Amino acid sequence: MIFQEPMTTFSPVHTIGNQIMEAVRGHGEPDKARARKIAVDMLDRVGIPNAEDRIDSFSFQLSGGMRQRAMIAMALATRPRMLIADEPTTALDVTMQAQILALMKDLQAEFGMAILMITHDLGVIAESCQRVSVMYWGKIVESTTVKELFAEPLHPYTQALLESIPRMEKRAGKLKMIRGSVPEPFARVSGCPFHARCDHAMKGKCDVGEPPELREVEPNHWAACWLYESE
Repeated sequence: MIFQEPMTTFSPVHTIGNQIMEAVRGHGEPDKARARKIAVDMLDRVGIPNAEDRIDSFSFQLSGGMRQRAMIAMALATRPRMLIADEPTTALDVTMQAQILALMKDLQAEFGMAILMITHDLGVIAESCQRVSVMYWGKIVESTTVKELFAEPLHPYTQALLESIPRMEKRAGKLKMIRGSVPEPFARVSGCPFHARCDHAMKGKCDVGEPPELREVEPNHWAACWLYESE
């Protein structure tokens, strides 16, 4: 797993090499020298220059981009079949974001692994993913291919998200915003959890009873919304 915040994920009192080696040895490599060689090789693969020397650096001696690369190296050192990337580019500038996403694509092809990307950035989704599930209040409200989602979003929440993105052709006026706020995690909400913020909410339908279930509205395109009940 690649955690969201590279600035705080690494221990500040241990070298990055020590922490990568700990992961390698914890997954069945008993020899310390061999574990160090694997760690150096992985740091080199993720694009950290002078990996043989950098392995003995502490996390605070690295830039944000280098820390993120070191975290990717630690996640991949055990050759996982699946990599979970939780907001892997949040703390990085736009140029570094592009480099990290390209790096993850290359390593995915090299290792033959799956990547589960968790992000709020629709640009990252469009660039990196094949399938996407949109979540609201901890539940999936729409699921389909990335291409289909951007071409024809079905759920009102997905539509509102896409309408709030700045576009080059929309030079005048204010961006559309989603009114209200997300309910508290432990709040008791009747009906669809998005109904209080939805422009298409139907009184007596969307605000009562149980939330709508995820259903296949179109081939390979699922949505949890009462608008598509008859379909």
